[in-house]
Order: sequence, then structure tokens, then C-alpha cells
Amino acid sequence: DLFFILFPLLDHMIDLYEYHFIGENMKWKEAQEYCRKSYTDLATVSKQTDMKRLLDSTTEQYRAGAWIGLQRDWCWSQPGVEFNESKWSPGQPDNYGNQENCVWMKNDTWDDDSCSRPYNFICYDGENMWRIDPTVMTWLDAQSYCREHHTDLISGVKQLEDFKTQGQNDANRIFWIGLFRDCWSWSDGSSFSFRSWDKDEPEKTLILIKKNMIWEEGLYYCRDHYRHLVSITNQGEQLWVQERAKTASTPYVWLGLRYTCTLDFWFWVTDETVRYTNWGPGQSGDDCNMSGAMDREGTHQSVKMIDDDHKFNFICSK
Repeated sequence: DLFFILFPLLDHMIDLYEYHFIGENMKWKEAQEYCRKSYTDLATVSKQTDMKRLLDSTTEQYRAGAWIGLQRDWCWSQPGVEFNESKWSPGQPDNYGNQENCVWMKNDTWDDDSCSRPYNFICYDGENMWRIDPTVMTWLDAQSYCREHHTDLISGVKQLEDFKTQGQNDANRIFWIGLFRDCWSWSDGSSFSFRSWDKDEPEKTLILIKKNMIWEEGLYYCRDHYRHLVSITNQGEQLWVQERAKTASTPYVWLGLRYTCTLDFWFWVTDETVRYTNWGPGQSGDDCNMSGAMDREGTHQSVKMIDDDHKFNFICSK
């Protein structure tokens, strides 16, 4: 619980958010409900001037903590499919143990679960065509398989409804679907990408894990025990990661950087766009099995493309 909440009231005539500050102690969901009932929603910040006005609306004694409308949300594996409907089982999602970030379906309802559990899965093949795979895989393996051999994991309520209409659903089985918790969004639905994270948030609390794992194992370990494999989006973050990497027991440490051969681009597992990598010299390639690693020696250009079957230490963000 935090000591106060900030509220915006949108003035459409001047296209500005009017921030209101309430000195009450609530959980985030309670604050969201209160804001929606009494004002418009929890505070949205679209640019730096908004950030300044938001801070000006508080007092020094309360600046240590206040809820705004930014939340970690659910998103679909298929690009362009929006998360706007859900079919959760009663009491779900519960994020038991703070490690349930992927979703399976049974009896036409959903439950969240650890992404490292093996289940059957449903691939979408385009134009209302699906494939129920008889093998069991972790969520990430299932996603990779569907993207390589079909289109993607089945995504969106419409695809699931069409799948059910065609009578392909086996009510007694569990299937991974393409829903996972790994996106940041604003409570009022705004699409603003502006962020003004504090110097220690959200990726700067880093934990070097001195276990030798392949990239995918490191990904699941971080998601199950902390948050993510670490992302690097600017030079300051790179320097921070380099400091952690210096004490590694392997020559490289895995980062949350991955290449998708299906979509032909590199991406961070925390959903940030790859605008900054600072690749080491001679680094280029589009191998489907490549992931990003940090050179333990911490040179200026120290991010390497390495086959993800190598076993290295890795860095998690809390």
C-alpha cells in the first residue's frame, strides 16, 4: 500500500491532464477503482512536461511513493492482436508465488501458470486453421515451435471462439495459448510510450546468477525467481550490467536479448524496442539460435551474438 494516489482529470479543451493528489493509503487496484469512480482514471504521463506537472502537484513529504496508471499487463503472442477480453477461471489470474506469467486453457477458461511447465499447445495456421500439437512443451518452446512451423500460438478471444466452434477443443486437456504477462500499459488505455523510470527502476536491481545454463533455462529461472533476464536500453544501463558481469564465473553472461527468425528482428524479452545494443566488433547475423550475451571483461563494445545452447551465468532483473 502507498500513502497517496494521483488522479488525472482530462480537460479536452486544452488537451492536458489535470492531476489531483489524494493522501489515502490504497492498493493499486483499489486506487484504480477509486479514480475511475471519482475522476477519470489513475494518472497517465505522456511527455516530460506532464511529469513535471505531476511532481508539482505533490508535496515533498509524499514524493516517496504514489500510484500512477502504469501497470504490467497481459498481451498476446501474435503481433497486432489486442488484449481486450478475457475468460479467466474463478479466482484467476492469481500469480501464485509471483511466478505465473503464461496462460493455459481448459474447458474454455484460462488459468495462469509458470511458463516452464510442459503442456500441449495450439498453433494458429492462418485463415481459421489450427493445429493441436500432441507433444508437450514449455510455453516458450511452444511459441517458438508454432512460429517456426505455423504462424504463432493461438491468440485472441475471436480465434479461440472460432476454434471452439469448429469442435476441435478437447475439454479435458490443458493447452498453452498465446497469452503471457510481459507488457507495460496505461490504466486508461492510452498508447503513450513515454517512460520516466527512476534511476533504480525497473531494471536496475540486478542479480548475477552464478549457475551455468543455456539461454532459455536462464530466461525461465529469472521469470520464476525474479522478473526477467536483464534488458539494456542505453549506455548507462550497459555500464551497470557490466559491473555485475565482472564477477561471473563464465566468460559471458546471458542477457534478455533474442533473435526471432520468423519475424526477422532482435528483441528484448521485457518488450523494449532494440534501439541500443552496442554490439562488439564483427557482430552481425540472423541465426535462429542466436541470443545476446555480455562479455565479462566489460569492454566498451561488449554485447555478443552467441549460440543459445552455450551454458553461461546470467543476470536477472528484480
